[in-house]
Amino acid sequence: MPAHRQVGLSFAFAVRKVTAPLSVSSETHIPLATRANKEDKVLLSTETRSNGAHQSNSDTVSSASDSADDSAKLAARVQLFESFFEQLYVEKDVYAYEDRIVVKWPRKLEAPADYNFRLQLSDGRIYAESEGREGDNGDRTLGHAVSIPDGEYELILMPSPSEYYVRGVRVQRRIPLSVVRSDYRTESYGTYVERQIELLRHAVSGDDGLYSEIAKMTLGWWSRNNTRKLAAAVDSVAGYEEDHLVRLIALLGMVSRYSENDEFPSEIREALDDCITGFAYHQQDYAEKTGKAIDDTESLLLAACELLAGQIYPDRQFPYSRQTGQWHRQRAAEAVLPWLQRAATAGFVDPSSHCLAQLLTALSHLIDLADSQEIWDLAAVVIDKVLVTLALDSFQGVYGAGQITAESGGAVPNGHVSPVAGVARLMWGTGAWNRHMAAPVSLCCCQGYQLPPLIASLATEPGPAATWASERHALAAACDESKTAGDDLLSQSLHKAIYRTPDYLLSSAQDFQPGQSSQGGQSWQATLDADAIVFVNHPGAHDLKQETHRNGYWRSGRLPRVAQHRDLLIALYALPDTDPSGFTRAYFPTFAFDEHQVGKEWTFAAKGDAYIALGCSQPIELVQDGPAALRELRATGHNVAWICQMGRKADYGSFAEFRKRVLAARFVCDSLSVSYRPLQGDTVTFDWNGPLLVNGEAQPLHGANHYEGPNCVTDGWPATQMVVVHGEQAIQLDFAGG
Repeated sequence: MPAHRQVGLSFAFAVRKVTAPLSVSSETHIPLATRANKEDKVLLSTETRSNGAHQSNSDTVSSASDSADDSAKLAARVQLFESFFEQLYVEKDVYAYEDRIVVKWPRKLEAPADYNFRLQLSDGRIYAESEGREGDNGDRTLGHAVSIPDGEYELILMPSPSEYYVRGVRVQRRIPLSVVRSDYRTESYGTYVERQIELLRHAVSGDDGLYSEIAKMTLGWWSRNNTRKLAAAVDSVAGYEEDHLVRLIALLGMVSRYSENDEFPSEIREALDDCITGFAYHQQDYAEKTGKAIDDTESLLLAACELLAGQIYPDRQFPYSRQTGQWHRQRAAEAVLPWLQRAATAGFVDPSSHCLAQLLTALSHLIDLADSQEIWDLAAVVIDKVLVTLALDSFQGVYGAGQITAESGGAVPNGHVSPVAGVARLMWGTGAWNRHMAAPVSLCCCQGYQLPPLIASLATEPGPAATWASERHALAAACDESKTAGDDLLSQSLHKAIYRTPDYLLSSAQDFQPGQSSQGGQSWQATLDADAIVFVNHPGAHDLKQETHRNGYWRSGRLPRVAQHRDLLIALYALPDTDPSGFTRAYFPTFAFDEHQVGKEWTFAAKGDAYIALGCSQPIELVQDGPAALRELRATGHNVAWICQMGRKADYGSFAEFRKRVLAARFVCDSLSVSYRPLQGDTVTFDWNGPLLVNGEAQPLHGANHYEGPNCVTDGWPATQMVVVHGEQAIQLDFAGG
């Protein structure tokens, strides 16, 4: 076996063993890169909401006169603009690379008065502005995604300045959207070193102070370091602001790697030292400081930060504990080791893209910087396992697995903005660079890990045949139960099904807590490319008037009962009579498909050589306006069955032939009992309580093994080892040691 810090790159069978700038394109556009003035920021808070309309209230109307006549005129003016803005929409949630950011207008709609559009970051910086005139008609372009920084933006529709500020027509509609400057790669390119350099240069050009400064240090561009941005990053961690744990471990990595360099900015060193040693590392102290309970992945991040802090300052007293760094290092090691062992043998409590990105951030720092051989060995095995999981559960760099928690920043999965898109692009050359820099930059700076080529091949070179695989992950923290208790722990496990072809991926969380409230994620997902992603859910937002994917519009509410049989998926939704929405809906981005057809019983779409058919027991309607115009299919009803039938050219011929065969198939539904004869000729039946039957034979929805499929298998659950194969290569991950 090679030395412990080397991964076999030239042999067929390797073993991992554990030893116990701006562009605005419209004739009336005013390019800006400024921050909204103080008055504007106050006015932004006056937004009113409805489902696509914005109703006036006492906060949004400023009367120029006390007379009833003036008040009536102002109210009519407010209503005029609200009705106008209600009808405008954007066709995407995410704009990437060469996409034009366009405000779409319905046919025959004319502007009733002068108006103003602004595109600005959530922190108030304005990047494009367009002024329009009464009588305007037609779509308005605000710029191209490649011309503005990555980030979360708001498109603000408002009356002209004279209307808004002088006449007091204080009406706004805010439409959120995400921007990604990077192109998206569907096929592997370049070498790992070339992608490292490309990532670091992208990070330097980004707007995030911390990772851009770390990238400069890694590239040796010390003269370009911005101490002010580093100081702001330190302050954000000390203030426990958003993403403070991943930022803290990045600061620890920066200090460990670069603080001895003569060009390291000494003026921030004292603030860095105080921030790191003064952090609340004990979970109880942390909860009191942040006001929230720590989740499973955050607990590893917190322990990893404590361990590295203890190593850097072994003799310094930490204010919270009044103990030395060495004491903290020892305590953290006692938390890190069992966490890694449990993740190796029983899986990931939350295998969402957001948590996997956090996990990779922690692991890459432990591998490179932890001074414990035992921790390094375990971290190396777990990072292999995470990357194998991403490779198996992705299509063209898009992580397509059903996720029980919402994507970071929103509940609409999209390959361009996924937290692991940069990881996939760095490690095997598919995906995109985006604002989620923590995991890719951490991996890029990690010198102690090298990806086995087999994993990259598994991600980028799928065979011509479709593959069916399953995974079982522990949800409960107490995952060290004996194997004999496995049947009792089924309800505490997430059982993933993955059907992967060269043209699409269909994945689900099978029979996962049906009828219960979700954590915002989607129980299943069909992935045809980075934008062409489809799922169905019950709306979780109490306020369906919300205008954004970020504030919860697409969050899932009640969970369905899901069963998947290869390219066929059935999802049953049982809503209580008191449910405020009374409908289920599909995310169906019409802009992303080459072709689509919407019918009352079946809706079809094609992307490349991949096909999808969505059937429903209730009439389907494509929503034409509002927050998700032309991206949402709705079906009204409390007991509803949805069917997703996938297909591809290699199996079913043309798209027209696929539609013909689906429409000819037998689909019978009686409340929450479904019988369907899919395209393969079998008869599939499924209801709310019984098993999934294929030609009368019950099919397992809960797998016994941790991983099982043609490319990856483990010896039961919890597992002691994993074998991964692709072509003539194989690696073995040994979780038990010996």
